[in-house]
Amino acid sequence: MACRGIEIISLFLYQICNPRSYYKIEEHIDEEKTNKDLYLPSDLVRVILSRLALKDNIRSSAVCKTWCEIVASVRVRDPRFWLMYLDRYQPYGVYYGFDDPVEKKKTKAMMGFPELSKHSCIVYSNDGWLLIKESPSNDVKHFLFNPFTRERINLPTNGLRMATMKFAFSCAPTKKDCLVFGIDTWSVSLYGRVRISTWHLGATTWVEEDFPDVISVGGTRNILYSDGLFYMAAEVSLGVFDASARTWNVLPVQPITIAGVDACDTIRWLTEYKGQIYLVDASSAEPMVFRLNRLESVWEKKETLDGSSIFVSGESCVMASGLTGSMSNVLYFWKRPLKQRLPLKESPLQILDWNSPFKYSLYSRSLCEEREGDYRMVPGSTYSGTTNNVWIEPPHNISISDYSLLPSDDAINTRLFI
Repeated sequence: MACRGIEIISLFLYQICNPRSYYKIEEHIDEEKTNKDLYLPSDLVRVILSRLALKDNIRSSAVCKTWCEIVASVRVRDPRFWLMYLDRYQPYGVYYGFDDPVEKKKTKAMMGFPELSKHSCIVYSNDGWLLIKESPSNDVKHFLFNPFTRERINLPTNGLRMATMKFAFSCAPTKKDCLVFGIDTWSVSLYGRVRISTWHLGATTWVEEDFPDVISVGGTRNILYSDGLFYMAAEVSLGVFDASARTWNVLPVQPITIAGVDACDTIRWLTEYKGQIYLVDASSAEPMVFRLNRLESVWEKKETLDGSSIFVSGESCVMASGLTGSMSNVLYFWKRPLKQRLPLKESPLQILDWNSPFKYSLYSRSLCEEREGDYRMVPGSTYSGTTNNVWIEPPHNISISDYSLLPSDDAINTRLFI
């Protein structure tokens, strides 16, 4: 009887995952309705349903009332991401705001934090926190900052060449295993080795280590942290730092070749989703997405993202699933990275002056017709490079509606955030 029960639930799952299938299972269910030996314990159903993808989890809620209650309790939703932007060159201080592209809501520009100045620059985002670089002169400093709680944690300088380093961190510093990772971009060319620096929460100094296996650190715009490892991609290799074992390995991968694009002219980001590593290439007029095949050591091109979407800015790249409509299977870029390779009606000068969010559909292989607008934060902000933006995960108990919002029409069409 146990085997019969497994067969029944297998048929249920088949129909859930294949909604267009003509396979009929009702006759199997009807004949066993009165057979209590086929009752599956809710704990077993919970384990099975918790392993379904989000879309299949939602479908399974239609099987029966019991399943509907169970799937709602085990459904894990992807985190939300907002774009946080800073405008640092204003006479009255730093302005900031948030943009939720899924809800299509933007906050009005707000006066900045006392903790930030015109010398502040966001260099990394993770787990709702920011890594900020402060460089008023040659004295470069870094600190971790939470824009929602305004908590700040200063990092030691320790004599590091911070001006030539790229940084990332593993998780919020409210967690004991928080680790800040830095790699010196000059160490390869100057010393023929990779110099990596790490800082643990509570430490007063950085730990510096040199590794002989070199890698070009200019391959991607960002460093990716995933499951205890820090990743950096180059043309023919992938650098991996294991934070627990304190090892650095350079893994050979088949290079991605883009017609008409030199290796030194690539524009790329790394991101991950459920343990899979993805690479976004915006080096040509047609942005592309690749997924790392670890067994074959190759980047495999993805034609679609199976309903997921990737959000890219200068300092971050994140991936989310469960999106619908015009936000599904798109690459959402903020601050145009394509070096004017896409055809636009505006002049190149205008594009350089303004932040230019746009969506690229992987379905149609073209720009989405839905206009996102060109934005500047305050009147008169025409200085190129004044804005700094990053994708950030807001706390679960905060809604963008908690802030003062722009009217919906202005949020799409205006060039001003106030």
